[in-house]
Amino acid sequence: MAGGCTHGDLINEDAFEQFLAFKKTYKPNVMLHLGDAFELTALRKSATSEEKEIQFENDIASGLWAMSEMFKGVEDTFFLRGNHCERLWSLRDKGSAVNAQLAERHISEIEDWLGYWGTTMLPYCSHKGIVRINDILFMHGYRHGLHAAKDLGKDYHGNIVFVHTHRIEEAYVTGWPDALCVINAGCLRELLPEFASRGTSTLSWGHGFAYGEFFADGSSSMHLEKISV
Repeated sequence: MAGGCTHGDLINEDAFEQFLAFKKTYKPNVMLHLGDAFELTALRKSATSEEKEIQFENDIASGLWAMSEMFKGVEDTFFLRGNHCERLWSLRDKGSAVNAQLAERHISEIEDWLGYWGTTMLPYCSHKGIVRINDILFMHGYRHGLHAAKDLGKDYHGNIVFVHTHRIEEAYVTGWPDALCVINAGCLRELLPEFASRGTSTLSWGHGFAYGEFFADGSSSMHLEKISV
């Protein structure tokens, strides 16, 4: 199973409850959180003065809780950091000494927690942030806009599962001997953020996740599951 964009304390509890109910029945042996486990609004480059006052302790705690529920009882687990997550690592590497120390404290907490679960963590990177299992590439996503899914399929020339844009869709791109399938698995966060309340981009957002099977011959089956709340 693979899902993502839980966005810390902005998680949609009803959607996540349905995700966990499916997990309980499906009993996956591989689970991937595809990124943006945390929101980290205060660390956004264009954050307003009010947004910079938003504390992110609860945000990180909520993100870790969501991943613990996803990974519990699963043999192989992965956390692919998203662009929101990467704000914390950027603060450590590029911020002031004080901010770097603050970021390091939270990063150590996250790394310790992932170590407890035996989870593999990858950075938000279009080269190093990819997990390949059989013939499917799992990633957070590195394209924007309406054609993000098809663009990723052309970039990587492979079957892909990603999140990032929060949209629910399956796109197909030219391949041989079979067409390549790209699954945009939506999100598990609230769909109506205040910052986007006057725009229309969120009208295409949806709740969902992906699931499937990996076969001994190197092939796979992957499906998109939509969630209605």
